Amino acid sequence: MKKLIISLLISIFFVFSLSYAQENPNSIKLIGVAIASSIEEDEYGLTLIDGIFSIINFDSLPQTDTFSLYSRWMGNGKYDIEINLLNPSKEKILGTIDDSFDLTRENEVFYFWGNFEDIAFDEPGVYWIQVKADGKLLKEIPLFVLENDEDIDIPENLTQKPILAFTLPALEIYENDYGLTSLKGIYEYYATDELPFTDSFIIANGWMSGESEYNQHIEIFSPDKKLLYKSEPQSFETNAGSIITLFDEISNFSFEKEGDYLVKVFLDDEEVNSFVLKVIKE
Repeated sequence: MKKLIISLLISIFFVFSLSYAQENPNSIKLIGVAIASSIEEDEYGLTLIDGIFSIINFDSLPQTDTFSLYSRWMGNGKYDIEINLLNPSKEKILGTIDDSFDLTRENEVFYFWGNFEDIAFDEPGVYWIQVKADGKLLKEIPLFVLENDEDIDIPENLTQKPILAFTLPALEIYENDYGLTSLKGIYEYYATDELPFTDSFIIANGWMSGESEYNQHIEIFSPDKKLLYKSEPQSFETNAGSIITLFDEISNFSFEKEGDYLVKVFLDDEEVNSFVLKVIKE
């Protein structure tokens, strides 16, 4: 009798869960976040992230500073996004960037950016950027604030595996006049009236902190889940406070059909992120 009751409860729960999933199909995924000197549109109307960084060094403190933050999302449904900058103890919010958006297509990719303006930094240490969707914390990345290049205490979790801050498709990667990595021609999808077509692009991955040597590679799959591309592993070494941007240059990649081309990112053969390159037939 107990087995029958348990089976009935499991069946009711399964039906309820399935019904709930069908009535609530929305989902959201944070693909990445980048701290930068500035963000703007390039000459083609695509996104330019200029001067990606993870450390601010002041001659003395307290000081104020202004900088930009880019975030990239994938999913569908309506969401309220909130990005907060917190002090080292995480007890005080120093600045907030927020937005709301409605993604209408499955796996639609969206980005937004804003400025943290005149942020007051009172002491050296590890500050935190927290990214939330509808109040749920999705990601936390560090911002290292130094005074006159002096060492600061590093939380133990930042000396372990590196954090994949972002993974972005772009057309160009370069160093700006201050030696900071910049990404140009960041895009969200392809809209075309001709299939098949080919394109050349890069996939850039920004790794933060960690203290060891690692390997990364990427894989790209067709809309019907066939492996189309696998990069050679790239070795890299990280240390706490650093941000390293690795990229794969993909030449004459053939998009044979409409749909979602899944890009997966691996750290030491463990999948750590994924997103789609969407091809839309017009």
